[in-house]
Amino acid sequence: MFHRVLHEQWTSIIPVISFVLISGVFIIATIRALRMKKGEREHLSSLPLEDSNVEH
Repeated sequence: MFHRVLHEQWTSIIPVISFVLISGVFIIATIRALRMKKGEREHLSSLPLEDSNVEH
């Protein structure tokens, strides 16, 4: 009986697994961003604005 239920309901498990994975990645990224030191945060925020030293 249980074997049959697992095979018939496998499609409803996939969205739950993907939601848990995406939520986990978002939570980890948020925690890392909140724990980042001020110097590192300032460095990363100014990266797109820095001039490159490459001659054109």
